[in-house]
Amino acid sequence: MHHPRTEQPSVLYRRNHDPERRSAAAKLNAATPAWLVLYSLHRRKFYAIAAWPASEPVVLWARTAEDLAEQMRSMTPVVPRPRVLQDAR
Repeated sequence: MHHPRTEQPSVLYRRNHDPERRSAAAKLNAATPAWLVLYSLHRRKFYAIAAWPASEPVVLWARTAEDLAEQMRSMTPVVPRPRVLQDAR
């Protein structure tokens, strides 16, 4: 027999994990329109997905935003180095 829930649902607290790294990913994403930049909380890695047409997906990853930006520059030499990566480690 099913009984309806009588107690109030518990309050879910949202944690702000890795705010510096998430912010670094957002800034790098905004500074590099040829890429979609994400930060994985689960894996603690930065990812970049190329936004241009390609025969296969172009996906890069790195442990730091600086390393990812370096990889992205090597793939797209016309994109200037973003100046938004201070304090991104």
